[in-house]
Amino acid sequence: MIIFIFGDDTYQSQKRLKELKEKFKEKYGDINISNFSVDQKKNPDLPRMMSEIASIPFLGSRRLVTINNLILHSDSKVKEVITKKLPTIPESAIIIFFEAGAPKKNDKLFKLLLKIAKTEEFPQLRGTSLSNWIKKEAANRGAEIEPAAAEKLNYLVGSDTWRLSCEIEKLASYSYPQIIKKEDVELLVNETLQTKIFDLVDGLARRDGRLALTSLHRLMSLGEKKEYLFSMIVYGFRNLILVKYLLEKNTNEAEIKNILRLHPFVAQKTAAAARLFTFLELKSIYHRLVLASGEMRKSYKDPILVLDLLLAEICIR
Repeated sequence: MIIFIFGDDTYQSQKRLKELKEKFKEKYGDINISNFSVDQKKNPDLPRMMSEIASIPFLGSRRLVTINNLILHSDSKVKEVITKKLPTIPESAIIIFFEAGAPKKNDKLFKLLLKIAKTEEFPQLRGTSLSNWIKKEAANRGAEIEPAAAEKLNYLVGSDTWRLSCEIEKLASYSYPQIIKKEDVELLVNETLQTKIFDLVDGLARRDGRLALTSLHRLMSLGEKKEYLFSMIVYGFRNLILVKYLLEKNTNEAEIKNILRLHPFVAQKTAAAARLFTFLELKSIYHRLVLASGEMRKSYKDPILVLDLLLAEICIR
């Protein structure tokens, strides 16, 4: 049997891998278990790996071999050997290929595993799927979370299920035996960098110069690179232009959220901000952002000064 686990949501994929290993131990014991991990610095011990796969189980009927990140980190020669050997593995072997991420779709071994293995993919959760997962995780901890609280947690943390798991654990302990409310999330959960950057873009959209400049310098004080902050401002205004275009086509916010794959809170706030501009104003600002990008590349231009002047210019338009 071959099992293939992969995807960007490594919290859920690693949890699933652990479950499979525990089930094997319960049924067959912990003698016939081997684990191989591949990193970017060196290839795995291929002869030993193939020997473990082909070996007859010792005092048992099954052998479990877990191979981690072979597709992501091994070279083409190693993957070619594995690809040729897979059809001949003994029936006593259970092979789990685990990838902490999403491999390239044109990889030969990846395509083969999709055909012959029992595949379990764990893509990064977003939107409603992520909110439902939050509710389920809370329930697993004996807690209940109200929809508004789940949405707020989703917005503040994003799709980082590792951090979400920790935050849900904290919220469940704090609120027990009461339901987790939106106020609890606002009290206990810190905003991510992405959320703070959105506040900056939102301040610009509303022409609130004080909020925009305060947000910018607060982010800089955290050590964020000016180039990264600038790219996020550009991304924010790109979304404003796209949302404005869809609004002018009489597209409702629910459809905009799905078309642009935005978080419900982000879609709602961006739509509200987009209504404060004309389409021509947004195009003009975007053009100014492109010019500012060129100015920032000039060594004699202070990036902080360029950003300050740009924010002030946008806010007084």
